[in-house]
Amino acid sequence: MKLKQIIGNVPWLDEFRTETLASICAAGAGFFDQSFAVTKIISPAAREYLAASKPVIYALYHGRLIGMLHIVDQREKVTALISRSRDGEFLSRMAQKMGYHIARGSPAYKAVEGAKQLIDAARRGQSLVIAVDGPRGPIYEPKEGVIRMAEITGLPLLPFVCRGKKNHFFSGWDKMMGSYFGSPITYVIGEPIFVPAKLTDAQRENHRQQLADNMCWLRESLDKYMLSVAK
Repeated sequence: MKLKQIIGNVPWLDEFRTETLASICAAGAGFFDQSFAVTKIISPAAREYLAASKPVIYALYHGRLIGMLHIVDQREKVTALISRSRDGEFLSRMAQKMGYHIARGSPAYKAVEGAKQLIDAARRGQSLVIAVDGPRGPIYEPKEGVIRMAEITGLPLLPFVCRGKKNHFFSGWDKMMGSYFGSPITYVIGEPIFVPAKLTDAQRENHRQQLADNMCWLRESLDKYMLSVAK
């Protein structure tokens, strides 16, 4: 048996590797997020919520998770949903080291547990962050779960998109965006979407489509603008 195979089967070594890598990446992200200027474009209705520090649900794309670096000033007031996959374990540790609270779950595994953690966080006055098309896509298509979470908690959905002036887009399903060191980033937060309780399936789908259309328009408008100023 090769040494690599032996090492890969040692639980404590895998734990050490995950923890060490999460610490290094959290430190690197902390250094990186001081390198760029952020411009925030916020709709008037969303600004009222944020100015009053009212809890909300930030709805963002999985591929634009870089936006979490400056989505709020007080990270301890935010709970983010991260899947229970192997990658999710790494991301959750990294996010916790950066000051966020974490709920663990995904549609594929322990969805109810993750939902309960988010609901408890909302009841404590936390804002929530949900990657609407995660963890497996299809890209840019919000899942029904984010609508159900808004329905249960009563928190408004704030559509959120971001883009750097200079970026690299990775080849995965979500086209993960990584902005260049020092490149300015623009954040856009759209009009709140309010989801009433006790919806029918058809009404829930209408709200999901509204969120999808809203985020698509914000993303395409921002991408077009940032491409024009990058020339």
